[in-house]
Amino acid sequence: MMSKISVFSACILLGACIDSTPDAPITGSMDTSDSAETSDSPILWGEETDAVPEFYAASDVPPSQIDRVRTDYETASQSWGNFGPLEYWIVGNDLDAAAELDEEYCAVRIAKDHNLTEDEQQYCLERDYNFEDYARDGGAGLNVVRSDYEAYSVMLITMASKYPYPDETDYISVGYHEYFHVVQSAHIDSRDHEERQSLMVENPWWSEGGAEYMAQLLYSRQPGVESGYLKERMTWKMQSNELLEEGEDFTEIPYSKRAIIAYDLGAWFIAYLIHHVGEDAYRVHFYDDLNSEGWEDAFIGNFGMSADAMLADFEDFLDEPLSVQLDISP
Repeated sequence: MMSKISVFSACILLGACIDSTPDAPITGSMDTSDSAETSDSPILWGEETDAVPEFYAASDVPPSQIDRVRTDYETASQSWGNFGPLEYWIVGNDLDAAAELDEEYCAVRIAKDHNLTEDEQQYCLERDYNFEDYARDGGAGLNVVRSDYEAYSVMLITMASKYPYPDETDYISVGYHEYFHVVQSAHIDSRDHEERQSLMVENPWWSEGGAEYMAQLLYSRQPGVESGYLKERMTWKMQSNELLEEGEDFTEIPYSKRAIIAYDLGAWFIAYLIHHVGEDAYRVHFYDDLNSEGWEDAFIGNFGMSADAMLADFEDFLDEPLSVQLDISP
């Protein structure tokens, strides 16, 4: 089953798919067979690693769902590179089980970071959108723990069990979407929240549009997926062009109820960009240059024009008939 708004719903419940605000501890039942400690080399931020994530799950999450999340991670990391440190936290629907997972989450945070103390346990448990919220409201998201406050940097993907549901194909693409945020975040070295936010781009059109298009593109390449899948999804997303108000710029839309427009047209912008410069220029070379060059200079250096110029061309593209727009879709 597919849903047009699953990825947006998964993110907007959180206010964003990526949260890089400094966070205290978190919890769950860990599958130790595939933990990062099995790696022969340390995990360095921004460098590919042979380490695999740690997977934690609430007690009401079935093994089949954990396997689904693990498989989706493997597909995405094999396609885009394996980055870490990374943890997956899989939440079910039972509030008591989610509360137990929260306890474990916070214990793990304190155990891994010597800057955190037992006194911060309650702060962790009362953090915004904890696992009980995920159990109640659903969704998915990435939390980046990397600041001067923490000694241990880590990326944390949370997958709930509804919106989308594990038996929906959207659950797979949402998993890819969140992992692409891992790729984006791993390429920003700074521990300063404002600098990280600036390099990620504060409004959702760039980071969310990129994660959404790359997720849908990757899913469309999987065995057994119908050949018209990507064009169908991009057709749905182009409907957001009709939702723009007169004079409204989709790049200025913040995380809000209208953010779906930025998600959808941002995905189209990334498709347009890749059509003109190639996938590697976007996914690999731009992000390789992001730390050293900054966002705008990395954009110009890899795409041959300023962001404003590219966006102006894209505005013209949005006025084309749908049949012309879909010609750029693989």
